[in-house]
Amino acid sequence: MAYNLIVTERADELIENLAGYLMEKLRNPDAALHFLDELDSLYDRLEMNPFQYSESRDPYLARRGYREAVFQGMSYRVVFRVEEHTVYIAGVYHNLENYGKKVEK
Repeated sequence: MAYNLIVTERADELIENLAGYLMEKLRNPDAALHFLDELDSLYDRLEMNPFQYSESRDPYLARRGYREAVFQGMSYRVVFRVEEHTVYIAGVYHNLENYGKKVEK
């Protein structure tokens, strides 16, 4: 079964900021491209089966049904929740961020 994927406005903004940071601040277009490619790959896997990813490592988010998909070879994670046949992307965060307080609740 395929799931619908909805990227929230906040998540879209975070993605733009991260890609912009990699591209402009770090001057690393290859890293920005790799980030966006990996994000697309995660989206594909989330549409197929979002339950292949574990509950959030943040206890508060886990209690509210959030899950996390970790990027391959990068220090980022997608935080999302599933409602019926829809996956809602709440945000993309660096592993060192205290993202539990940043996810829209």
